[in-house]
Amino acid sequence: MTTAEGNSTFQPTRWTLVQRVKDACAGEAQEALNELCGMYWKPLYAYARGYGRSMEDAEDVVQGFMAKGVEKALFAAADREKGKMRTFLLTAFKRYLRDEHAKSIAVKRGEGKVDTMDIAAEEARWEDSDAEDPTLSFDKRWALIVVESAREQLRKKYYREGKEDFYEALAQCLTGELDGGYQEVADQLGVSLSSVKVGVHRMRKRFGEMLRAEILETIGEGEDPDDELKYLIAVLSD
Repeated sequence: MTTAEGNSTFQPTRWTLVQRVKDACAGEAQEALNELCGMYWKPLYAYARGYGRSMEDAEDVVQGFMAKGVEKALFAAADREKGKMRTFLLTAFKRYLRDEHAKSIAVKRGEGKVDTMDIAAEEARWEDSDAEDPTLSFDKRWALIVVESAREQLRKKYYREGKEDFYEALAQCLTGELDGGYQEVADQLGVSLSSVKVGVHRMRKRFGEMLRAEILETIGEGEDPDDELKYLIAVLSD
């Protein structure tokens, strides 16, 4: 996939990796599957923690979901035509949590024990407290992954072009203004003030293109990437 500049190659992400899981040979498919699991571990962990699970319990349930997902070809069932990747994944995770809860109830009843967890109460817990909606926690972590992935692609692009110093000096402009101001950066790099201003404009433009390309790899066919971008920005600003 390329940016509007037409010469930036992106690493395989989201739907591209899903397609590899479905179509590639065993070795490449497993590699793509491992990468997908690595990408989505933190959002799922944030969701599990949002329901009050301990760190260890949240880790265990996410690991269990990922392991079962690999065994049951979770990502092979994903379909871009049906909507966003994050919606697909969270829906599957919720289903897994409910299934695991049902199993635990059956085991406890079989052992004559009383089950003390009400999953419906767990899902409604945050509504009666100051806790953040677990789905919002999931979306925030998701947004961070998308942003960091785009930022990493931008860094790689500048490094490939031999502009490491330029990137490191200007990267702050992606989240705010440059420390010390434009003139100080110009003096540091040994370039003109106008070169720094143009560089900042170009870097922000490139980052926007890469961020949009990353988002395109997470949404369904026909969905508007700009709407998703606005939502993710709002989530991070909340």
